[in-house]
Amino acid sequence: MEVDRLLEDLTDFAIENDKGRCFPEWERKDVKQFFLFHFHQKTILFVRVGGKVVGFVTWYRWNKDEIPNLPDDEIFSNPPPFREDGDLLYISDVVTTQPRAMRSMGIELARLNPDYGEIEIWGTRKNKKTGEAERVQYTKRLLDFIGGTNHG
Repeated sequence: MEVDRLLEDLTDFAIENDKGRCFPEWERKDVKQFFLFHFHQKTILFVRVGGKVVGFVTWYRWNKDEIPNLPDDEIFSNPPPFREDGDLLYISDVVTTQPRAMRSMGIELARLNPDYGEIEIWGTRKNKKTGEAERVQYTKRLLDFIGGTNHG
């Protein structure tokens, strides 16, 4: 499939289903540029069912010592370079409309990052009490659970 058409489909899906969590008040062109960045970096997974996008996940792979203790907006506006062997996996954006999509992406994310059990896994979640986005650390069990595996 033509990359531009796929970027359009991902952008449409994100805007329609994101609920303002990943791309609050972003312009369409910026969402599309975000996906293009992740395509070039090979840090995006997506699932289609019947030709329609039903989920995507994007991530970064960094070295912990390259990440200053800055708010996420500042880190993501000028991210450190991608490190294939980085000691930190940062799951940045996840949008799905079908639970099976998340499972498929979890399996593939673990396959692409086979050392996920030995590195730190971080992400950003909205605090249900405060409504604020905050950085959280996950354990390897997150990917094991999502992918339906049990690696001890």
